Amino acid sequence: MLIVAIHDVAPAELSEVRWLLGQLDALGVSRRVLKVIPAAPDGGDPGALLALLHAEVEAGSELVLHGWTHRAAGRLRGPALDRLRGRLFAGGVAEFLSLDASEVARRVSAGRAWLDERNLPATGFCPPGWLATHDLADALRRAGFRYEVTLRGLHDLLRGRWIVLPPAGYMGAGATQEALVRLGAAVISHPLRRLVSGRVHRIFLHPQGASRSGDCARVLRRIGQLARDHRPTTYGALVDA
Repeated sequence: MLIVAIHDVAPAELSEVRWLLGQLDALGVSRRVLKVIPAAPDGGDPGALLALLHAEVEAGSELVLHGWTHRAAGRLRGPALDRLRGRLFAGGVAEFLSLDASEVARRVSAGRAWLDERNLPATGFCPPGWLATHDLADALRRAGFRYEVTLRGLHDLLRGRWIVLPPAGYMGAGATQEALVRLGAAVISHPLRRLVSGRVHRIFLHPQGASRSGDCARVLRRIGQLARDHRPTTYGALVDA
């Protein structure tokens, strides 16, 4: 199976998101995951975004709530290793690593309401940067989310189990971060995937600079290779299996 997720789906990134979706269509990956930011502060056309999301759902894709603003709101919290990863790799986007318990709950509830008001189905949540405090899981359960996407894989919130899915992909960042992503995939993700997740491949794509990036082109070529003998699926389908 092959899971391809497009992150940072918001009005300001719509042009590059559409470009990525066109590339995936050409590769035969018509079922994918779109990670949506409801309150991204950068403008754009919300109506065009909603039309695209409804069309993707109709075609069999899955929506995942990707935070609320996708922006950190103060000092980072949580374990020291998470804070270090947030500072080094997440820049100012580690939203759910910067919130107290009440604000975590408020933003999760706001995201749930935003989806429901627009008739957009979503049972999964992915915190920006795959980073969050321990308060997030309980807030997600209370808001009716089924699973959380983390760097490690999928946390099934109802059954309390983990599905380990090492990631690889395109960060939409500078050359150094893209090189680190490639190194991490070669040293950790690919060997670990063979041990724990069998034939399930998890690949992420960010829209920032995608159409102009050689790194993104490399990842898309890999997706094309995998799509020849791996069935595209979604996180939700894997959790339900």
